[in-house]
Amino acid sequence: MSQEMKDIGIKRCYACIQWTGQRTFYPEKKKIKVDEGGDGVCLMTHQKTKGSGHCEQYFPLR
Repeated sequence: MSQEMKDIGIKRCYACIQWTGQRTFYPEKKKIKVDEGGDGVCLMTHQKTKGSGHCEQYFPLR
């Protein structure tokens, strides 16, 4: 699992509060440490998705 620092505010599953995948959120840096290829469940669609997925039902981390 290769984790990278990503910016928040990008419409990807890893940056959405409705995604259950593993990540670490750093609000002071406005960054998320995540493996984009990691799996999680979307709580809106109830489907397994990758962190790099894109969805119109996006709710950003704050």
